[in-house]
Amino acid sequence: SEIKKVSDNIKSIKDSNTYTVTTGHQLNIFTGPLYVIYKIVSTIKLTQELNNTYPDKHYVPVYWMASEDHDFKEIQSFQAFGKNYTWDINPTGAVGKIDPKSIKSILDELPEKISLFEDAYLKSKSLSEAVRKYMHSLFGSYGLVVIDANSKRLKKCFTPIIKDDIINNSIKNIAKDKEEKSQVHVRKINFFYMGEGMRERIVFSNNCYNINNTDIVFSEEEILKEIEKNPEKFSPNVITRCLYQEHILPNVCYIGGPAEVTYWLEFKHFFDKYKINYPVVMPRDFVLLLTKRSQKIVTKYGIELSQLFEGKKNVIETILNIYSDNKNNFDDEIKTIKEAYESLVDKYSSIDKSMSGNVESKSKKTIKSIIELEKKYKKAQKSSNAKLIQDIDNLYGSLFGNNSSQERYDNFLNYYASDETFIATLVDILNPLVLNYKIIKL
Repeated sequence: SEIKKVSDNIKSIKDSNTYTVTTGHQLNIFTGPLYVIYKIVSTIKLTQELNNTYPDKHYVPVYWMASEDHDFKEIQSFQAFGKNYTWDINPTGAVGKIDPKSIKSILDELPEKISLFEDAYLKSKSLSEAVRKYMHSLFGSYGLVVIDANSKRLKKCFTPIIKDDIINNSIKNIAKDKEEKSQVHVRKINFFYMGEGMRERIVFSNNCYNINNTDIVFSEEEILKEIEKNPEKFSPNVITRCLYQEHILPNVCYIGGPAEVTYWLEFKHFFDKYKINYPVVMPRDFVLLLTKRSQKIVTKYGIELSQLFEGKKNVIETILNIYSDNKNNFDDEIKTIKEAYESLVDKYSSIDKSMSGNVESKSKKTIKSIIELEKKYKKAQKSSNAKLIQDIDNLYGSLFGNNSSQERYDNFLNYYASDETFIATLVDILNPLVLNYKIIKL
């Protein structure tokens, strides 16, 4: 059963021959953009490949929830069924602690009843619990272990590094030594302090540790005691989260998007300092989904799949050229005019060489006029091909809407709601070890 697969994987993590492959993300409502699903499927697929290749070892897929993140705006919206849905509340503090029941307003708006989300959001006390439930419903059959690292027991293991960073600014000092430009800002203290509805930076000033935007102040002795007593109140930033994750997991690989891969590659010297295993960092799968409607348009106009990435304008130009048997190309006419003027230059040169410049000037003006006519001709032709333009517009609206790639704005419900084998299809096809852009015909 799903529960047994996940339970067995959790228990196996203690074994010396068990290793994890991890990905992570914010707690976007309804899973967020498609690429979140692709990250998880890539992680599952890699563990399957490793388990097949190394049968004497055991590899477990892990999804690390960014439950301590406090930027609610980044997770409160998603796009599905041709509409943008927003969870219109204003919480503060770690998003994982939000009561998810008010999301019922979105569930009521959806054109289709999605029971897995109703069960998760309406029967959970926190957003973290809800995400764990629906991730289990979607991926439990593959043994995916979902971790909420906002845990006293887990952070207790990490207290030496929490203390070292807060008291000794060790991570900032390592970064200074490297003198490399980084896309991530390394602070003197790379932890937040969390309380009820609050997650704020810890700032050292006047020989005290001040919690930003609050009246909370610690002496060195007091903050060390607080770390020992309540380690769960100390929340890592992007750098220390990576260290925390690798410190508590037997992780061999982290799978992420382009930005994640970039910053992970910048962090290796932090791992070296603390003698924490640095994992293989791999990009997730990149995917473009072609619905049957999109496939019909592609087939109708003979569009090569690789052409889709050339942009809508170029695809329309290419098709118009083919449809008009290249008659909308004025190259032949321009060539004829150039040859005629070259002949005139030769004739005039034999009589009066000063006239050749005048002829060349008229040649340029004539060719410029022909090019302008060519543009007008193409514009008129586009108008007469309104159906073609509409079809290509619809195709690109599906594949690259919102001036972005499909995987960055579309939600998996557009596919899963009508076909619950969607996840299984992705698991069959994706493979992060094959580094290409995968186009899937649904």
